Amino acid sequence: MTITRQSLAAKFRLFNDSELLGLFQSGELTDIARDVAAAELKHRGIDLAPPQAAAIPGRPDESFEDLLRGGEGDLVPVARFFTPIEGHMLRSRLAAEGVPAMVADAHLVQANRFLAVAVGGVRVLVPESHLDRAREIVKTIDSGGYALDDRATGE
Repeated sequence: MTITRQSLAAKFRLFNDSELLGLFQSGELTDIARDVAAAELKHRGIDLAPPQAAAIPGRPDESFEDLLRGGEGDLVPVARFFTPIEGHMLRSRLAAEGVPAMVADAHLVQANRFLAVAVGGVRVLVPESHLDRAREIVKTIDSGGYALDDRATGE
């Protein structure tokens, strides 16, 4: 059986949108099959542009990757935790303050808690150029500066 553009087009018409898009993005198609799949997806009105990185709240024009690239110097640890949630909470606070940060080793620690001590816990990393501001934020958190006051809520 010879594979032609017409036979590929007939086969690709049988796929639903997500199946065809997944096949197209898999990188497993030949050049001809990729061209035919792209034509079918365009015919269906499906955008083939790669998805854009999600914007950080408060900074709609910059993605997280853009912020990390904007920092100067190597990524350095600003804090270590034994649980991934604590690392993600600090990363979120830093991001809210405009400091780019990432959490390292969270998956490893979550998969095997006993490795937390061996790897030094979950690390929160920031670019060197943001280290001083990140340390200020960590100090404010430790002193209770971001704590909610129950009396202010009327309870």
